[in-house]
Amino acid sequence: MSDQGVRYTFGSFTFDVPQMTLAKAGQPVKLGGRAANLLAVLAAAGGELVTRDRLLAEVWPGQAIDESAVRVHLSGLRKALGDDGLVVNEAGRGYRLTLPVVRTAPAQVASQATAAAQPARMAPESAAPRPLVRLLGRTEIVASLAAELPERRFLTLAGPGGIGKTSVALATAAALAQDIAVRFVDLAPVSDAAWVEGTLATALGLPASGVDSFAAVAATLGANPSLLLLDNCEHLVDAVAELAERLLLAVPSLLILATSREPLRAAGEWVHRLPALPIPDDQAQGAASVLTYPAAALFFERARAVRSDFTVDDGNAQDLAEICRRLDGIPLAIELAAARVDLMELPELASRLHDRLNLLTRGRRTALPRHRTLRAALDWSYELLAPEEKDLLISLSVFRAGFDPADACGVTGGREMAVLDGLADLVAKSLVVSSREGGATRYRLLDTTRYYGHERLADTGAEGRIRAAHARHMISLFTDAQAAWEGKAPRDWLAIHSRRIDDIRGALDWATGEDGDIGLGLGLIVASASLWFHLSLADEFLGRAERILAVLDQGAPAGAVDQAQRVELLAAYGHALWHTRGPVPEMGRAFQQALSIAEDMGDEGLARRALWGVWAHRILEGGYAESLALAEAFTDRIGPDAGLADRQTAMHMRALSHHFMGDHPPALELLQAVIAADADPVRVNHANHAQVDGKVAALSLLMRLQWLMGDINGALDLARLCAEDAVGTDHALSICYGLAIGCIPVAIAAGEGALAGAWIDLLAQRTTRHALDHWHVFVQGYGAALGRPGAIAASASAMQVEMFAVAGAAEARARVKSRPAPLAGWHGAVLTV
Repeated sequence: MSDQGVRYTFGSFTFDVPQMTLAKAGQPVKLGGRAANLLAVLAAAGGELVTRDRLLAEVWPGQAIDESAVRVHLSGLRKALGDDGLVVNEAGRGYRLTLPVVRTAPAQVASQATAAAQPARMAPESAAPRPLVRLLGRTEIVASLAAELPERRFLTLAGPGGIGKTSVALATAAALAQDIAVRFVDLAPVSDAAWVEGTLATALGLPASGVDSFAAVAATLGANPSLLLLDNCEHLVDAVAELAERLLLAVPSLLILATSREPLRAAGEWVHRLPALPIPDDQAQGAASVLTYPAAALFFERARAVRSDFTVDDGNAQDLAEICRRLDGIPLAIELAAARVDLMELPELASRLHDRLNLLTRGRRTALPRHRTLRAALDWSYELLAPEEKDLLISLSVFRAGFDPADACGVTGGREMAVLDGLADLVAKSLVVSSREGGATRYRLLDTTRYYGHERLADTGAEGRIRAAHARHMISLFTDAQAAWEGKAPRDWLAIHSRRIDDIRGALDWATGEDGDIGLGLGLIVASASLWFHLSLADEFLGRAERILAVLDQGAPAGAVDQAQRVELLAAYGHALWHTRGPVPEMGRAFQQALSIAEDMGDEGLARRALWGVWAHRILEGGYAESLALAEAFTDRIGPDAGLADRQTAMHMRALSHHFMGDHPPALELLQAVIAADADPVRVNHANHAQVDGKVAALSLLMRLQWLMGDINGALDLARLCAEDAVGTDHALSICYGLAIGCIPVAIAAGEGALAGAWIDLLAQRTTRHALDHWHVFVQGYGAALGRPGAIAASASAMQVEMFAVAGAAEARARVKSRPAPLAGWHGAVLTV
C-alpha cells in the first residue's frame, strides 16, 4: 500500500499500516487480510467515495474479480467494525467510510502517547477549509456574526437546507482567524450521537476514546484561544448541545459557532437565523437593476462558470428575477438552477420550475450527498422529523399563501395546542417560516418546501382528504357570500381576505380536477365570488366559472349541486361576462337562467339579484325602454322588510333607464333620492350589484345628468372629483366605470381634450392589466373621438357606440346612422347625424 507507516483514526477505531491491525478503544479487533486491504483503501480516501473499479485495482491488482467477492469481504469488514453503517454502498458508484478519518504520520504515531499531555499545538486537520467560491450578499451578516461571537461565546447559525449556513460560518471563522485558532468539525457523516465526542477528538488529533478523552479535548481547546466550528448539527442536536455546554464550562476562552437546521436549545446558546439572499422586487427592471440583487448575482456567477457566454440583458432579466423569486433566494436552489443554463435558456428554465425537484439535480460532485440535488436536501430534513411533524408538514403544503394557527387546525383537524406545538417545532427546524403581522403570528412554507410537501402528500394516499378539508375551510371563511356581494361586508374584511386568493385558486384547481369534488368547487367559487370582483379578477373568475358550469351542464353527481349555489354562480358568471366581453348573448342567458331557477325555488333575494342582471344586459344592449320595465319589476319585488341596499338599487336602476331614454328630470330626482337615502351611501365598500364602488357609480350618473341638462361646468367639476375618488379606491372595475361612463365623455363635451386623453390612457392601463376587454372598447371609441388612430371593435355594444358617436367618433356616427330603427334615447337631443 502507498501509506506504509501511517495510522488512521475514525471514531473509536485506529488502523495501523503496515501492521494492518485494527483496534477499537485500544482493544485489538480481528480482521481478515482482504478486509484489511479494503479498509486501508477506504481509510486512505478519508471518507470520500471510492469507486468499485478503484477498489478492485488497489486490492486485487491485475485480477478479474467478481462483484460478489467484493461484497463478501466487505461483509467481513462490516462485521469486524460491528456496525453496518460505517461502510456504505452508493448504488452504482462505489463505497466509503461514514466517519471522518484522521491520518497520522509515522513520527506522530510514535509520539501520540504524549499528545494528550501536551496539547498546545492544534492538529492541522481541524483547520477550517477555505471556500473555493465567492460568498455573495453576506458581507453584513458575516461582519455582525464576527462582532457578536466573542461577546456571546456560543452562536448557532440556523436555517433551511441550502441557505448557505456553512459558507457563512466559514467566512465568519476566517474573519476571526488572525486572532484565534479555528478548529472545524463536520458532523454530517456522523450517524450516531455516541460518536460526537470521539469525532471531535479525532479532528483534534487525539484518541477517539479513553478515560481522559474529554479532558484531553478540553486541554487542547484551552491551550490557545479557540473557535470551534461545529458544522451540520441538526441530526445530533441533543448530543451536540450537551457537549457544547460541557466544553463552554470547562474552557472559559472557547468560542463555539454551530450550524444547524434547528437551534440546539443548549444553555448559553444565541441563535441567528440566516435569511435567504435578497431577491429582485417588482420594481427591478432591466439587467443592471436585477443584477444588483445578491440572488441574481449568484445565479449569474454560477451560470458563467457553467457557460462562459452566458449573459443577462434587458430581454431576459425578468426571467432571471422570476427564477430568484420562485426559488425564495435559497443559494443551493439558485446554484442548481444556474447549472442548467448549459441546457436551456432563462425563459424555459423559469417556465419549468413547477417541476423543480426533478429539474434541479446537478449539484457539485464534491458536495455532501444531500446538497447534490434539491430533493436530497429536503429528504435530509424530512427524515429527521417525528411522524406527527411529517403529517403536519405535508398537510400544510396545501396552503399556497400564508396561514395562521386556525387555518392549520381547519385543514388538519388537530387540537389547537397540538397544532401550535407542531408549528413551533417546524419553525425551529427551518421548514416553516413565521412572521408577525398586525399583532398576530402568520406562517408560510417556502415554495420549494411546499412543492416537496405536495409530493410527499401524494405518496401518503391522504391527499384527497387533506385537500377537501382545505377547500371546506376556505368556504367557511366566506360564509355570508350574499352579504359580501350586496355590499354589506366591510371594506377591511375584503382587504384582509384578499391574501386568501392563492389558496382559493389552489382549492379550485383541485376541486375541478380529475380527482376533485365539483360540489366543493361550486361552493367555493360562489362563496368567494365577491373577493374575485374586489380584486378586479373578472377574467380569471370567468374562466373558472365556465369550467364548473360545463361540468354541471354535463350532469354532476347526484346531490353534488345546490340549486341556490347554481343561481349564485350564474349571476356571478353574468357579471364577469359584462366586465370582460360586454353584453354578449351568454350574459343575458346566464341571468335569465338564474332568474328561472330562483323563481322556481321561491327565493326572492336570489330572484332580485338575477333580475338585476337581466336589466343590466338589456340597458347595455340599448334596449332602454325594456330596461325601464325591468327596473319597475325589480321595484315591485321589494317587500316592506327590504333593506336600504335593495331600495337604493331599485331607484338607481330606474334612474339609469330614464336617463338613457332621454328622460333626465325623473332620472335626477331618483338619483337624488338614492344619495339622500344614506349620508354616505357608497363608502362602505365597492361591492354592490354592479360590483363597482357605489359613490363612483352615483357621481358618474350625476355628472352625465348635469351635462345633458346644461350645466357642463358643474359636470366637469364632478368629473374631476369622481376620477380622483375612483383612483383612490385602487379598484380597477370602479376606475373603469367612473372614467368610461362619466369622466371621459364629460371632459370631451367640455372641450378638455388633454384631460380626456390623460383619462383614456389611465383607463387603458387598467383594462390591459386586468384583461377587461369590454372596458377597453371605451379606450378605442373615445380615442377615435380625439382623432387617435385605430378602429372601434366590432363587438362594441349599442350603448357604447352611441356614447362614441356623441363624443364625435366618425365611425360610431356612421354605425348609428346605418341602424334601421329611428334614432331614440338619451343621445337624440345631442347627436347630429
